[in-house]
Amino acid sequence: MSTKGKDTAVIRRLPVILFLFLSLPTLSAQVCEDFSDGNLHEGIFWSGDTNRFRINSSHQLQLYDDSAGTAQIAFPYPMPDNDTVEWTFWLRLGFTPTTNNYAVIALYADSLDLRSAPHSLLLKVTDPATSQKDISLYQDGTLLFTYQHQPRKNNNRLRFRIRLANRQQLLMAIDTSGNADSINFIDCGSATVVNGDQPPAAFFGLYCQYTSSRAHLIYMDDIGINCSDPLPQKKDTINPGEVLINEVLFNPHPGGADYIEIYNNSDKEIDLSELFLAKTDADSVTTLYGIASEGILHPHSLMAITTDIVDITNRYTVKYPNRLIQTSAMPAYPDKQGTVVIANIDSVVIDRFDYNASMHSSLLADIEGVALERRSLQRPTQDAANWYSASSTAGYGTPTAPNSQRRELLFVDNDIEIAPTLFSPDGDGYNDLIDITYKMDNCNLAADITIFNRKGNAVRHLAKSTLLGCQGDIVWDGTDDSGHQCPRGTYLVIIEAHNENGARQSWRRTINLVRQ
Repeated sequence: MSTKGKDTAVIRRLPVILFLFLSLPTLSAQVCEDFSDGNLHEGIFWSGDTNRFRINSSHQLQLYDDSAGTAQIAFPYPMPDNDTVEWTFWLRLGFTPTTNNYAVIALYADSLDLRSAPHSLLLKVTDPATSQKDISLYQDGTLLFTYQHQPRKNNNRLRFRIRLANRQQLLMAIDTSGNADSINFIDCGSATVVNGDQPPAAFFGLYCQYTSSRAHLIYMDDIGINCSDPLPQKKDTINPGEVLINEVLFNPHPGGADYIEIYNNSDKEIDLSELFLAKTDADSVTTLYGIASEGILHPHSLMAITTDIVDITNRYTVKYPNRLIQTSAMPAYPDKQGTVVIANIDSVVIDRFDYNASMHSSLLADIEGVALERRSLQRPTQDAANWYSASSTAGYGTPTAPNSQRRELLFVDNDIEIAPTLFSPDGDGYNDLIDITYKMDNCNLAADITIFNRKGNAVRHLAKSTLLGCQGDIVWDGTDDSGHQCPRGTYLVIIEAHNENGARQSWRRTINLVRQ
């Protein structure tokens, strides 16, 4: 929190708040609160139901109650003497607002009882008195302005800028994405205030009403009152491919819970509050399910998500318990086939996996309680060949730990083709050559391609650390490295490929050479 500026507002006699205001250190008419000090009682002194709020690891004010109810928290400040007063703040509701779950922000109130203060300017998100879709401004109980807003089904992030010009004209702008960049602000309209006399000293605060399932899901941050400090930098957007689906349990034991394991495929820290499991309709995200209200998914690390940690811990070996997260709700994952989607706050799909029970090993008599594991992080998520049943020796699931079936698949069998497998290099124009044709998603592979005879001796080196590219064709004419014709018989083609990270994979096929 920073309190900059030297001009302190003159305080007239307001018995309701005067004692509390004068008992605090002198506050500037400028207020900038980002909770970076981690303390509600230093610099800016918050009062009210402070036991029902906390400052979380993301340095945000967070409602943190144990049950349904109401709570409010506020701090006193001197009203700026400027002709124009501007309030800015960030608000997040991790749910769809209803008449039982909403937030009220007191831009100013001359009483710590924010909702019933005789003189106040209140912003209601949403407004239970009018519509669940309305964001309304009230002065002294009189409705000044209503903005119809279509809230998300969950995780509504809003950044507000409300300006009172010449102590008369009230203007409101909202960034409905919740981003810090003011380019995203939308002008919502204006209204003329009923009473231009604001109290010289007042409370700014937050009032919440909530059910038990929403008692941790209201957040506030970046509060400014005529704050000239720049808004905080916009958080890095989570982009497609930066988080991957790594393991899925969609057919648990009877009475058991599903789990989804994700992998941070980037070099940056991922804020878990910005990441969601998602339900889709065709290709559109319809519902977001929050993974966690706070926490970090570190670069190149795993995290497993479930609705029942106890069940997963009892049934599987959880190597890293701190990487197992319990969330209140997840999408439904049918036993036969379904879709797992990871999305960001803007409903952009980060990764998607359309699974099918047929991807499990055909050797399994029962797939209940068996997770599907991703084999390679390099292969596409939607590649069915990149998934296999977790091994029995690993307990049929490895939540939080590396996959039992992991293998750095640089390519799959279908990427390479040999034709014909029976050839006769006699110059008659019929099956004189063997064509080794490849088409790969991974275009950065180098390969050794070698022909071996039935005794295991290398007779022809077709490629040595050759960069393959995305597709190509390599030909063998039936001769050895010296140019001599190879005798009839069975030969083995071995392709040994590697990438720049040193990961290697081999591929082999037998062919038959015949001569007249």
